[in-house]
Amino acid sequence: MLPAFLVAPALVAWSVVPLTEPAWKAHVDPAGQIYPSMVLAMATAKPTPEAEEKSEKQAAVDEKVAAQTLGDPDGWIYVTLTAPADETPIRVTVTCDDVMEPSTYKGVLAKKGEFYGIAPKIRWKYKDLAKVRQPIPANVVFSVKLGEAEAEEDVRVVTLHTVNDCPYLHIEIDHENEQVHVRNLAFMLAAYVNEDHPWIDTLLREAIETRIVESFTGYQLGKEEEVFKQVYAVWNVLQQRGITYSDITRTSVREDTVPSQHVRFLDESIEMKQANCVDGSVLVASILRKIGIDVFLFVTPNHCYLGFFTDRERTNMVGLETTVLGTARKDEFERTKKLRELLKDTRTFDEASYQSFEAALAVGSKNLTEHTAKMLAGEFQYVQVLIKEAREQGIKAIPYFPPGRPASPPAKPEDETDRIRREIRDLKINR
Repeated sequence: MLPAFLVAPALVAWSVVPLTEPAWKAHVDPAGQIYPSMVLAMATAKPTPEAEEKSEKQAAVDEKVAAQTLGDPDGWIYVTLTAPADETPIRVTVTCDDVMEPSTYKGVLAKKGEFYGIAPKIRWKYKDLAKVRQPIPANVVFSVKLGEAEAEEDVRVVTLHTVNDCPYLHIEIDHENEQVHVRNLAFMLAAYVNEDHPWIDTLLREAIETRIVESFTGYQLGKEEEVFKQVYAVWNVLQQRGITYSDITRTSVREDTVPSQHVRFLDESIEMKQANCVDGSVLVASILRKIGIDVFLFVTPNHCYLGFFTDRERTNMVGLETTVLGTARKDEFERTKKLRELLKDTRTFDEASYQSFEAALAVGSKNLTEHTAKMLAGEFQYVQVLIKEAREQGIKAIPYFPPGRPASPPAKPEDETDRIRREIRDLKINR
């Protein structure tokens, strides 16, 4: 409880200064939060085509809503109000110094008594958004000038999320009509698949050095076995680096209406040598897209895994359960050599690595068959996020802006076999 000498002056002040509510209401969606991942991913997103024809009634409703929506029709930061008179001039300005430049909409409210929503086109600071690595409160300041009246201000204190926070549902509760509307945001995971990440080239060079494949050609050779070999080469190099599954799912901020999950970027998973189901899936998907393989993420109510098409025409697809990563870590394999000898385990690391890959394919493909059936049956929590389509729709990868990190991943420790191979490879005979 606050001391009496702190409470008393406040009570006196409120008793003599009347509070006045503005004639308009400020909104920050979803649920008073700003997700940098959503802003960055959807900055160039295109409208989704209508899945079916609308009824005349619904079309009329949509037309009326469009006429009453001024500014950015897809804006998440806006004000609502009822027009006080015909042809009322209005100016709405939104500011939030942390992540945007001052953004203004100027227009006219055409008809008295009509309800309007006004959303200025926000001038986001995209590089600053990409660097937000911890959730913080932020002030969004709204200024509204109606007609000749003085401008009024209102401040909304919002949660500015870390760029790692990925919202996967938006639940809107309509208390008036006692309805709940749920929007699946699983497509947002495509933003964490970054085929242009600068670390990928180093990983691919390491994969080539294993000689599992001579080069990465995607579908160019037209053979499924070549596609599987390329995927395994990527899998194998991640196991050499010691990437392992971790079931810890950290969410920095809890929000009932917009549940989100903390997703590591490719470099974070490699540096930490651990990944949960989402982290591992976006990590492998990023590398496979770089080499031209058509990938997707499959999202279920409590899980996410990777899938890919074995041919360019998409006549066959398989699942890959990335939580199996780390069951054949090279460092762990070498450390337990004596124990494995006692247990008469004569496998080499390469044999164990390939067995884990086969297990990941078997589990992933089995789940893919079951989950695809549920998705086609209309269960909305089962979603196939096709990365190619997401890119075509304008869902971009979140850009790589790591403060103070190297441009390539640290090299994996060189063991004795690697050293000998390198010396032989570098050996030059003077003629």
